[in-house]
Amino acid sequence: MILVPLIPILLLGGLNLVNQDSSQTIQEIFVKEAANPLPIGVVDKTKLIQEYPNWVTGGRLIAQESEELARERTAAGQLQGFYLIEEDYLQSGKLRFIKPEVNMITELVQQDQLKTLIEYNLLGADEDVYLRYTNPATFNYEYLNPETADTRDQSEASTYWLPYIVTMFFYMVVLISSSTMLSAIGKDKENKVIEMLLSSVSPLDLFLGKILALGLVSLVQMLVWFGTIVLLPRIGGNMLPFLADFDVSTSLVLSAIPFFIGGFLLYGSLMAGLGALAPNLREANQSTFVLMLPLIFTIMAIAQLIENPNSAFTTFMTLFPFTSPVVMMTRISIGQVPAWQIIACLILLFGTVVVVMRGVANLISSQALLSGQKVKVGQFLKTVFVGHPRK
Repeated sequence: MILVPLIPILLLGGLNLVNQDSSQTIQEIFVKEAANPLPIGVVDKTKLIQEYPNWVTGGRLIAQESEELARERTAAGQLQGFYLIEEDYLQSGKLRFIKPEVNMITELVQQDQLKTLIEYNLLGADEDVYLRYTNPATFNYEYLNPETADTRDQSEASTYWLPYIVTMFFYMVVLISSSTMLSAIGKDKENKVIEMLLSSVSPLDLFLGKILALGLVSLVQMLVWFGTIVLLPRIGGNMLPFLADFDVSTSLVLSAIPFFIGGFLLYGSLMAGLGALAPNLREANQSTFVLMLPLIFTIMAIAQLIENPNSAFTTFMTLFPFTSPVVMMTRISIGQVPAWQIIACLILLFGTVVVVMRGVANLISSQALLSGQKVKVGQFLKTVFVGHPRK
């Protein structure tokens, strides 16, 4: 609970301490180091480039009269190197860069400037035409139904990555936390602790005590981890600019509480029932795959959920109790979710939790715990949702 969020916080904190006397970000330092003060020459044998406007070159690209003169200036340390535009450039599109040493970073920066310079001159050295060529159209969007329309800025990296991270995070915390119930019941059964506990408490008290205690611990763990995700962009935004795009609001953390509780109670109850029936932890772990199929399917459909958050498929996944804890958090991280869907999701989720908890509590009895029979997942689910078969 502590080490997982502590490691990235310490790393970012260390970077901040190292650079606390500098107002420059890593990106600014990188650009500064990449920018060589010497210009780069351009030898144009095609006579294609007629103008070298400063708004394109920034004074970094300078025309050279001949290849021989450019070589002399490069050897004398007056140029970084020079580009040679051959006479067949319009047919081949190939250029040569003659340089005295390797400097890949600077070359990449200047290559873009040269491409822009060539495009500008190919369009007749007309600034208005070039600007329209590079920005041919500006689209304004109107939505028939703004409440259900996807109004996200698709150019922002966080548009995709934030809900992706939230989805993966909730998948992991629900899976990890609910697995603690399987381990707790399974180990107590193997160590014969269950037998002693059942001599003084009822199966229902035993089950509720386990799930409430582990649920509170898992809730604290979830809040610590999720709180770390909220803090990381604020701590590391200055050092790592891409983190600044991930704005995880406090409201998202608060929304996570009821859906995490519902997801833990649902899957934790199922895991507890499986641990009670399985003769050992190994066999129980082999059967958990079937119980986790809805969550696994959620991860497989993550692209569909993020790209179409208001589709009929996503709405169904939002309301289906076995996928709703994760999918609802995905949708909340994307944007507004209709209030009726949130209310319906919570009612269906906690209604299913009540049914499952009652079924598992009835299943956990001294006869079931001590039987050691082979686990049959189908029969297990039937027993939880329908009840014990009558004889």
